[in-house]
Amino acid sequence: MGKRIMNTKELSTYLGINEKKIYTLITEKKLPATKVTGKWIFLKDMIDNWLENSTGEKHYIKESKDVLMITGSDDILFNKLTDMIKKHVPHLFPFLCKTGSLKGMTVLKEGNAHMAGAHLLDEETKEYNLPFIDLYLKEYHTVTVNFAKREQGILLKKGNPKGIKNLEDLVRKDIRCINRQKGSGTRKLLDVLIKKLGISNLLINGYKKEVTTHFEVGLNVLNDNVDCGLGIKAVEKMLDLDFIPIVKERFDIIILKEFFFLKQVQKFLEVLRSQQFKKIAKNLGGYDTMDSGKIIYDN
Repeated sequence: MGKRIMNTKELSTYLGINEKKIYTLITEKKLPATKVTGKWIFLKDMIDNWLENSTGEKHYIKESKDVLMITGSDDILFNKLTDMIKKHVPHLFPFLCKTGSLKGMTVLKEGNAHMAGAHLLDEETKEYNLPFIDLYLKEYHTVTVNFAKREQGILLKKGNPKGIKNLEDLVRKDIRCINRQKGSGTRKLLDVLIKKLGISNLLINGYKKEVTTHFEVGLNVLNDNVDCGLGIKAVEKMLDLDFIPIVKERFDIIILKEFFFLKQVQKFLEVLRSQQFKKIAKNLGGYDTMDSGKIIYDN
C-alpha cells in the first residue's frame, strides 16, 4: 500500500483484520491512532513501527489467544495462507507485517511476533536461513518449519521485447531494472548472484529503485516503468508476464520455541499442511509444497 495515512477501512485491509478488531485495539490503547475531525486516522510508518518495535506488544502476543503476529518476507502464497486461516479459523486474527527477511528476524528477536518468514541465501555455505538464524537468533530457541520452495527469476514484459536472456543482460544500457528493499531475501539473492558473476551493482540501471513486494515488481514491469526485476514465478501468471527462471529457493518460517505450541501457531501449521493449501500453491504456479509444514531445524 502506497498511502502514508489510512482510515479504519484501509488499515483493516492492510492488517488483514476486521474494523471491529481495530476499534477494540484503539480502546485498549494497543494501536497508535489519532482522531481528526471525529475520525480515526493512522500513519503507516507508526503502524509498522508499532508492529515491529512496541515493547508492550511482547506481553500482548504471549497472552492473547486470538492474534497471530507474522513478520518477515513477502510472498503471494503466504498471503493466500493467511486468507485461508481467516476463513477456516474465524476467531483468529493473523497480523501480517512485511518487513523483509532480515528485519523479520530482528522483530522476532525483540519478541514482537510469533513467527517470521525468510528466504536468505548464505553466500559461503549456499544454505538458506539456518546460518542467519545461528547469527541473529543464536541466544534464542527457535523452530524452523518449511513453508515451501519457490522459483525466483527475472520478470519481463510479455514477449520479452528487450530480448533479455540472463542476469548479465542487466548491465545493458537500454535495460531499466527495479529492485527489492534492503534486508529482503530477494535483494540478498540478487547481490549474491551478481557478485558470483563479477557484476558491480553500480552498472545496473535501477539497482537503487526499490519496492517492497514481488507484486509491485511485476506491476512496474507490466506498466512499462521498467523492463525487468527479480521476483517469483507466481507473479508471471497473475500479471501475464514472461519469466526467466534463475533459482529454486527455500522459504522457511522461523518460530520462537516459546510460542510454538500456542493454539494459534498450531492452527497456522495445520492449515499449512492441508491439501487445500497445496492445491492453491499448485494453481499459483512456481511452488513446491512437498516439505511444507516439515520441521527442518530445532534448536
